[in-house]
Amino acid sequence: MTTTVAAMMLGAMTPATLAGGATDQERAEAAGWGCAAAVGLPAGHCISPGTVTRWPDALIASGGTFQLRVFDGSGNFKTAEIASFKSSSDGRPCPIDPESTDGTYWEFVPGLWVCHHQPE
Repeated sequence: MTTTVAAMMLGAMTPATLAGGATDQERAEAAGWGCAAAVGLPAGHCISPGTVTRWPDALIASGGTFQLRVFDGSGNFKTAEIASFKSSSDGRPCPIDPESTDGTYWEFVPGLWVCHHQPE
């Protein structure tokens, strides 16, 4: 069964993605991540396939928290980001995000708090 699932996943990828010439963002999109304008996010931001199915209404309604991947202008992975519709996130520590002036999650747009994490 594992082999079947792996074969199905590979079959869903585009030839360019498998050829190794694809960018990190193109590989994410081929794996079902929702990126940028296609899901109403800023350029270079992608949400997971599971988040796409709940985006945005179900996440907003439930006050959900989700992870994004952030890519540079060339499609290379830059960092991960955690975002939350929970107002309590405003006080959560976020010491490594240069956009956070007070070391906590910051409000990207009204009602959405974010924290970028540096890649390892």
